[in-house]
Amino acid sequence: MGVELKIVRELATVCVTASELVAIENLLKGELTKPTFIQQFDKMANSIKECYGVSTASLQTWLAMTTETEFCEKFDAAYAHHKATYLSITNRPRVASERAYLDYMLLREFKETQTAYPLLKLTFARLDEFIDKWITNDAWLAMSIENLVKMLYRFLTEVSELKQKDPSDAFTLYQTLMVSLRPYCTLLESNWKVLEEPIAEATV
Repeated sequence: MGVELKIVRELATVCVTASELVAIENLLKGELTKPTFIQQFDKMANSIKECYGVSTASLQTWLAMTTETEFCEKFDAAYAHHKATYLSITNRPRVASERAYLDYMLLREFKETQTAYPLLKLTFARLDEFIDKWITNDAWLAMSIENLVKMLYRFLTEVSELKQKDPSDAFTLYQTLMVSLRPYCTLLESNWKVLEEPIAEATV
């Protein structure tokens, strides 16, 4: 599997988890209104949101280069900066996930989570599975983002090497991946904004 497909696959995976978290949030908040419960849920979601922030931040600079002229003028400096800093962000999703798990454990202390009401019972089971698979034991969300960041660096290195020989071909290779990533970034940012609204209220 080529590195480009792996990058797209990891970003798609991240998008799916964001959509799942939004769906769970909408179901729970549609039924539960206790302020302290909502505040704790938002605190947990805020920690998970940091993981998504790493994904979008890793791609923003590259998605902004849409023409060959911009690519030729800006790529080398952006790549040098990325090369010097990308390792410093690869651990951030795991740290945020650990904090999210602690927030989740506090959320589970609320009596609302022990409900026998079918819709809520099924939704809390869905949340449990999300946390178990994506945040804690398997930590698939953090792993997917780490893979995304590392493989993006590998791809950019290949582009940088090709650019020294043929800038036009390098841009063609570069732009092909960016076109593939944009729909997923749009979806991720859309889900992220849905999460961001209640979180902003909870942190005022």
